[in-house]
Amino acid sequence: MILWTFLIVFGLLRYGRAEDFPSLITANASIAVVLDQQFLGEDYQPVLDQLKDYIKELTRVELKHGGVNVHYFSWTAISLKKGFLAVFSVASCEDTWSLFSRTEEEQLLLFALTEVDCPRLPSDSAITVTFADPGQELPQLFLDFRTRKAFHWKSAIILHDDTLSRDMVSRVVKSLSSEINDEDVPSVSVTVYKMRHEVNEYLRRKEVHRVLSKLPVKYIGENFVAIVTTDVLSTLMETARNLLMSHTQAQWLYVVSDTHSRAGSMRNVISDMYEGENIAYVFNATDNDEECKNGLLCYAQELMDAFISALDAAVQEEFDVAAQVSDEEWEAIRPTKLQRRDTLLRHMQQFISLKSVCGNCTSWQVKAGDTWGATYRGRSLEPNMPKGNKKNGTKRTDINHTELLHVGVWRPIDGFKFDDVLFPHVEHGFRGKELPIITYHNPPWTILHQNTSGSITNYSGLLFDIVNQLAKNKNFTIRILLPDNIRHNNSNETARDMSASTISMLTMTAISKGQAALAVAVFTVLSDHNQGINYTIPVSTQPYSFIIARPREMSRALLFLLPFTTDTWLCLGFAVILMGPMLYVVHRLSPYYEAMEMSREGGLSTIHNCLWYIYGALLQQGGMYLPRADSGRLVVGTWWIVVLVVVTTYSGNLVAFLTFPKFEIPVTTVSELLESKSYTWSIKQGSFLETQLKNSDEPKYVSFLKRAEVTSATGGVEGNMAASSGAGILNRVRHNRHALIDWKLRLRYLMRAETLKTDTCDFALSKEEFMDEQVAMIVPAGSPYLAVINKEINRMHRAGLIAKWLSAYLPKRDRCWKTSAAAQEVSNHTVNLRDMQGSFFVLFLGFFIASTILLLEWIYNRRKKMVEQIVIKPYME
Repeated sequence: MILWTFLIVFGLLRYGRAEDFPSLITANASIAVVLDQQFLGEDYQPVLDQLKDYIKELTRVELKHGGVNVHYFSWTAISLKKGFLAVFSVASCEDTWSLFSRTEEEQLLLFALTEVDCPRLPSDSAITVTFADPGQELPQLFLDFRTRKAFHWKSAIILHDDTLSRDMVSRVVKSLSSEINDEDVPSVSVTVYKMRHEVNEYLRRKEVHRVLSKLPVKYIGENFVAIVTTDVLSTLMETARNLLMSHTQAQWLYVVSDTHSRAGSMRNVISDMYEGENIAYVFNATDNDEECKNGLLCYAQELMDAFISALDAAVQEEFDVAAQVSDEEWEAIRPTKLQRRDTLLRHMQQFISLKSVCGNCTSWQVKAGDTWGATYRGRSLEPNMPKGNKKNGTKRTDINHTELLHVGVWRPIDGFKFDDVLFPHVEHGFRGKELPIITYHNPPWTILHQNTSGSITNYSGLLFDIVNQLAKNKNFTIRILLPDNIRHNNSNETARDMSASTISMLTMTAISKGQAALAVAVFTVLSDHNQGINYTIPVSTQPYSFIIARPREMSRALLFLLPFTTDTWLCLGFAVILMGPMLYVVHRLSPYYEAMEMSREGGLSTIHNCLWYIYGALLQQGGMYLPRADSGRLVVGTWWIVVLVVVTTYSGNLVAFLTFPKFEIPVTTVSELLESKSYTWSIKQGSFLETQLKNSDEPKYVSFLKRAEVTSATGGVEGNMAASSGAGILNRVRHNRHALIDWKLRLRYLMRAETLKTDTCDFALSKEEFMDEQVAMIVPAGSPYLAVINKEINRMHRAGLIAKWLSAYLPKRDRCWKTSAAAQEVSNHTVNLRDMQGSFFVLFLGFFIASTILLLEWIYNRRKKMVEQIVIKPYME
């Protein structure tokens, strides 16, 4: 008991006091009937009297459970805090919306009957019925289109002829461009063009062509509303197609007003539809039968029928629930005002949808063309498909026989009842259709995995990433075709064995014949391409580069000479040679020795000893003799300063050369390649690069082509990145100073493959990129989906998706890349015998020279003795 008391108190605190919304089983419901006297005018009193009698009789007959208290008002400015359950109003559009804002605050149900050209109240909160004389409902129809968000236009072009009155045109424009209370429904910028109504077919075509050809669609958009008659419809559609105005990016809404309910299928008044169009039709299905019910009082009575039916059902439902629980439980769980309003609203809407008869003679049928992918539907080419896909072996369906999609019906009492969207392809793309695409194995662009029977089990690659995203955005599935499938296996040659040019030609042929909607393969964008195809925007731009043999480390045999350049060594040698005689002259001319009565004999008195002293000082060994005169000492001291600078500089540079090995000068640009007389290079015959070089006027590229070796391109599709890079040319690159020129992407794959194969880093990639080659997919010439595909690819480019996907397929960095880790390894270099071989070479050279001089001295001494033995000396006693 305590629990139920708590629930009751909680309910009262949350939803308000119980007396604010009494239960339908304990008190009669109250409804406010507002008949605006100013809006009804002279019809106010007759309508009031008839409606009172009708409601009285209706409640007596139809309301079997509970009761209802009806309060009548002649204006909309009424107080709603009197425990009303619902409000029924007949008022102007402005007063109806004002009343709705107050009923919304009080959580009351409002069902309103108002004038034409009035935006309907939100269907989840209220019911709106707009009343108009037959033939005047067209502006309301467009207003309902707009408020139901059937299209998402910022601008629209209205085309009409003389059969549409000026007043009707103004009302239609106002219904599209006027501001309404719903912020989610923006106004549409409208441009109106009038066509003369011509009875003659020739003059009619001429007039339609005149108007359409002058439309500045680039500035006013490509959303068209054509309000025409049946005789103008086919002419307008045909002319729009001839002017290329009916395509995937344009939306055409044809409103045909001179049809009726007995016209049957509208397919006979529509000319053939074409692939890729966005077309919707609104047909007048009004029945002019004399027995049709219409009029303001009819709508008012029908709305009250719906309310009484909903009220009776709600009371019965509350009775059933209350009978199963105690009074305390019922007070805790009984419906709130909002719940009761929603229950009545749903029941009334269902009643009107099923049992309404007022205004049913006035209705419009909405249909749409299902054109995207229609020509590919059911096409049987025996494709290889991934596991799980279903083969479609039905015959090809001609789009000319495609039935129109039923979109919905419009009635004055409840507006549109949509079963589908107005423009199905704008909202849902291809609507899940299966599109055939042709492809072949060409990593990293397309990677196909086949089982032993030749069926495709999986696919990946950059282009499939793009196509999968495109399929997701445009709602279609793919069916894979291989070039050898399309050839119907007339040859034993398979796609893997055929050359790249053969595969490319077969793919282009299949696309030009319309056997596939898209070729998922890379094709170079050429200006003089096959007339049967069109390129998409480039999916990637591939620059050309070249690889050469990785620069090798230079010999370290003469490492001791590297710290100084040749001219520095020459200057140092001349300094040693000149300083000896200079020291001798200063020593001999100094009067110091005569003044001090010292002998000049021996020591530095000979040029020979001076030279040896200067040389010994250069090696930081000094000498046995030093000059005593200040002049000589200044010469020696100055020389020692020079020796200190030279030795320090030499030692520092020698350490640097020992730590950082010196490599051959790399060739990294085209200019360096041209300057090098020892390098050769080759390009493929008939390639994009050869064509661009031939068309280039730049002297560098003219010379580059002139010295190039032109080779024929052979090789299969498998390993396309190395199709022109056989073992022979790679050996030339390794050993014969040859440069291999190709896409930078292919060269990276080639270098990675060779690294894995040989476990060595034999190649270096140039830094310069030149002659960018754009690659794209292809579609059949005249394909309406080229703009759609290009728009999606451009969006992927701007989002960075394609760059991200491509980077995932690029070779990963390995030890052959120059990284900071490699520099760290060099900085910790340990000096080995290879580094010190120069010092042993100098030692060997010194011993060799010393041995040579020793031999010369021995020969000289021997010769001297022999001469002395020959000479007869006088006998001295």
